[in-house]
Amino acid sequence: MAVNVGNLPGPPGLRVVVVGGGLAGIAAATALHSAGAAVTLLEARRALGGRASSFEDRDGDAGGDAAGGATAAATAGAPLLDNCQHVLLGCCTNLLDLYRRLGVADRITFTPAVRFVNESGKSFLLRATPLLPAPLHLGPSMATFGLLTLAQRAALARGMSAMVRLGPNGLEALEAVSFCEGLYAHGQVAELVRKLYDPVLVSALNEETRRVSSKYAISVFITAMLVNRGGYMMGVPNCPLEQLYGAAATGQTRLNTRMAGLEFRDGKVVGVRLQNGAALPADAVILATNFHNVSKQIPAELAARDRRFHALGGLESVPILGVHLWFDRPVMPYAHAALVRGPLQWLFRKDAAGRQVHGVISAARQWISVNRDDALRQFHAQIKEVLPSARAAALQRGVIVVEKRATFSPLPGAQQFRPAQAPDENGISNLFLAGDYTQTAWPSTMEGAVRSGYLAAEAVLKGMGAGAQKFIVKDLPSEWPARLLRR
Repeated sequence: MAVNVGNLPGPPGLRVVVVGGGLAGIAAATALHSAGAAVTLLEARRALGGRASSFEDRDGDAGGDAAGGATAAATAGAPLLDNCQHVLLGCCTNLLDLYRRLGVADRITFTPAVRFVNESGKSFLLRATPLLPAPLHLGPSMATFGLLTLAQRAALARGMSAMVRLGPNGLEALEAVSFCEGLYAHGQVAELVRKLYDPVLVSALNEETRRVSSKYAISVFITAMLVNRGGYMMGVPNCPLEQLYGAAATGQTRLNTRMAGLEFRDGKVVGVRLQNGAALPADAVILATNFHNVSKQIPAELAARDRRFHALGGLESVPILGVHLWFDRPVMPYAHAALVRGPLQWLFRKDAAGRQVHGVISAARQWISVNRDDALRQFHAQIKEVLPSARAAALQRGVIVVEKRATFSPLPGAQQFRPAQAPDENGISNLFLAGDYTQTAWPSTMEGAVRSGYLAAEAVLKGMGAGAQKFIVKDLPSEWPARLLRR
């Protein structure tokens, strides 16, 4: 399927093929199209979005008793369900820029408060105080944050103070240090980790708090909570994910189109072969597929001299579980909940009444082989504990989706395995990479994926002699108290 959405003349003769229609590929193609390049975006699925995608619910009326499963071959016209709930924060400046470029920024609903819910169903809100700059903006709310004891709040304040005082060099020096070591060095006790650090970091990094690199864990708190009062604001799409990316302005988008391989000549890529036998000539190609597939597309002799392909095997994949649950009555009175005890870590209301609920488990390794019915029983039991209105409700149906290779794990030392978007002097000069696994200074998030696409687009224009252009949007500025502390 080909969708023409523009015919801008590009930089003289510059034809770019982007392989992969996830967020990284969409960002790269959209940026290059805006610069006037002739771009073709290839996506093997029926819709754009990659891991941030939707599927058709074949049992779509939400009735019945059986536990359903995700399928791409669902009934035409059936309701759309997201693979997993995707959430962004106000600090995701490049993702928000992409939404503006796509004309869908109004489809993100932001909330001024983050709701934590304990195992007995009691809520605790974390919100900014009007007019107070960061990092003071969350202070009054944290001072009365009843989820934590006074001692735990004091320990948290010490930990946040140590984080905000880290400069870029100090942060980079912690890349190979586990966050577990840094936490307990600053007196962050186990109960504080369970109640606050885990709900924030496990969902943000898709990895267990004790395992992640200190650099990435601390970066989450610095960018989201400690330098700009708008960084923590949580945004949730108010439509299926598929509808966010359907209008990607890339020049030409080909859905349901699989690449058979790359064509090389004299050490350069000259085009893309499709599985239907067609060939697309290209002056430059961006591979925006996951890191497991990238190396398979490169001849061994070319990969041997391109250092970007040498260490990809060092990256580890981590799964995410998402579950859609339908009840016979309204059960969820609020839009979201960060749960301080599992198995489900976050809940989201998916309809106005609160009958349809979506739950998420990040770093879901132990859930890959769990029987679906057993999992649904555990989820139902947990929801009855944390949502009082669910205690008399019957679970009508559940759909579980496990994304086995959702993200790479931001373990200590993982940075050494992440490739650049552009080749070095010995690499394949007109082959570029995009994906959240590449070097973005961010972990494996939607923001990281978009940054990788923008960086790849910048590298294409520069490397192909089409001029220097910047697409990367700067981080939110540090407000004055944070600036003083960081000095």
